[in-house]
Amino acid sequence: MPRENVDGVDDTCGVFVSARGGASNEAGTKAEPLSSLQGAVDLAKRKGAPRVYACAGDGEDFIETVVVPGGVTIYGGLDCNDGWKWVGDTEKTILTAQKGVIPLTMRGLPGAVHIEDLHVVAQSTAQQDQNGAGLSSIAALAHSTSVELVRCVLEARHAGAGADGADHLGTAAQGAPGEAGGDACSAGREVDVRGGRTVTNECGTPGDAADDSWGGKGGNGSVNFGDRGYDGQPILASMDGAENGGFGHNGLHDCAPGRPGNVLDDGAPGTAASGSPGADATGIGEISLNGYAGVSGGDGGRGAPGQGGGGGGGERGVITATETRYCPGGRPGDEQRRAGAAGGSGGAGGCAGAGGRGGLPGGSSIALISLDAALSFEDVTLKAGNAGNGGQGGPGQPGGEGGNGGKGGRFPDRSAGFRAACDGGKGGTGGTGGKGGGGQGGHSLGIAFRGAPPSSDGITAIELGEPGTGGRGSAANGSGAPGMASNTLEFN
Repeated sequence: MPRENVDGVDDTCGVFVSARGGASNEAGTKAEPLSSLQGAVDLAKRKGAPRVYACAGDGEDFIETVVVPGGVTIYGGLDCNDGWKWVGDTEKTILTAQKGVIPLTMRGLPGAVHIEDLHVVAQSTAQQDQNGAGLSSIAALAHSTSVELVRCVLEARHAGAGADGADHLGTAAQGAPGEAGGDACSAGREVDVRGGRTVTNECGTPGDAADDSWGGKGGNGSVNFGDRGYDGQPILASMDGAENGGFGHNGLHDCAPGRPGNVLDDGAPGTAASGSPGADATGIGEISLNGYAGVSGGDGGRGAPGQGGGGGGGERGVITATETRYCPGGRPGDEQRRAGAAGGSGGAGGCAGAGGRGGLPGGSSIALISLDAALSFEDVTLKAGNAGNGGQGGPGQPGGEGGNGGKGGRFPDRSAGFRAACDGGKGGTGGTGGKGGGGQGGHSLGIAFRGAPPSSDGITAIELGEPGTGGRGSAANGSGAPGMASNTLEFN
């Protein structure tokens, strides 16, 4: 179709714009054109003459974001140094914007958006957004309107890669050390010496003990026998040797120290935000008025806390009159009814490591996004660059180390016949969090659409780049969904 001849078009027919126009120009005439394409669109709409005539050539690139409402027509490719004549199909008006920004948006009714001889360029984006997702490069977006493009080029350049899941700083919280048991002779006659108290590592939400660990209380020392130390917690049915409290002195054998806490299973592999298994990103992402948003990998699952060390066994005091045992200041037979030393408590287990953070999605390179729009093309070229790769899943946080067991009670100087009680066990190390999932790779697309599929009639060429690869996730052979290179791709 031949280009409308704008030679001799009167100033009253529309608004004229040149990137080299004076900033103070307000008339929008041939002699005093506006300098902003968006300003020209807005003025044309207000004047009720919704036509914009835009210059092309050296120094005439418009660097801004432009929103064109329904009913507005833009004629580009004009030589404003030669009577605002159309220069033919050799040179177009260029519109571009900052990185990560969509230069051209067309939306709204009534009436169609009609644009001729405009070359829209979305800049390459090597960086990520504030959350770490790769920035997309998108040339134009049409929303709920009719669009007629004639001799236009929509060009999106390379998109940015998604960031890897960020590492956690340091390990999870360490367990507190156990407390020492009381010494022999430290209680009155016929009164037990108390074992070291339970120590707790509060790893979870206050008031929720599900992620906590605590060391077993030390066994009491008494007159006739020593109590058994308590087991460290938590205990899972799947654990071997979970009962780790030390035996007390019962007349057949001396006390036994508490055993170390077992390390529970490491955290499960990362899961999707919905809680379903499988950490790696799936799906194709979403399109909206904000552009394109890919899918992140899921965060890894939290590990389990280490079991607390078992409490050390307690010792007995004197049980027969023939034994030579006495406390300081006493005589044989005078202080025989005093309790023996108590066991130390076990150290609390280390907190579980947090799950690895999911990889962020790569950005997409898209020439045109259509959101429930009706598209018409004549001699239009669509260009898309390379898409960004998805980020790798981050490693899980190492679990915290368990606390040392408390010392068993001793016997005082100038006493006779008493034994030291047994130490508490060291707490177990918390499990490592699961690895995060891989992020989705970005797409290289001519048209990403929602609604009626666009017709390819009138499209002269579609040039595509390489799709992004999915980021490596929780399994050696697993990764986030790869992107696609396609002339068109439908989104829900």
